[in-house]
Amino acid sequence: MRKFFWIIIVFVSGVKTDLLNQDRSKGATLKPISACCDIPELGDEKPLSECSNPKLPGPCNDVHCVFEKSGFLVDKNTLNKDAYRQHLRKWVENHKDWSDAIERAITDCVDKDLRQYLDYPCRAYDVFTCTGIAMLKKCPKDAWKC
Repeated sequence: MRKFFWIIIVFVSGVKTDLLNQDRSKGATLKPISACCDIPELGDEKPLSECSNPKLPGPCNDVHCVFEKSGFLVDKNTLNKDAYRQHLRKWVENHKDWSDAIERAITDCVDKDLRQYLDYPCRAYDVFTCTGIAMLKKCPKDAWKC
């Protein structure tokens, strides 16, 4: 009986260890690829805070607010390219691994006028979404988490 008891303990311990190891391993995922790259916050604290209380509804209002308060817009539909470019280049000084991504964002999103095609035009959203996509395309290996 004792021998049977020890066999059960060893078997249960082995199964438990195997299950714990499976939980820790990374398997396949169907998450949006954007969830796999840990892009640091691009915005400055003050405009982010000012546009958060309360958080504005809709896909554009909060991004537009941050862009406006950061000086990235000349008017509702015009990007202040110099201001946004300067912000990105200043940001990368503290995030050196992201220099290729920032240059890609400047080339793809600042130097070109792209539309992301929401149901209504939103220049801030167009630029911000493009920036995120450009940074995702050049995500540094250390920021990749999937």
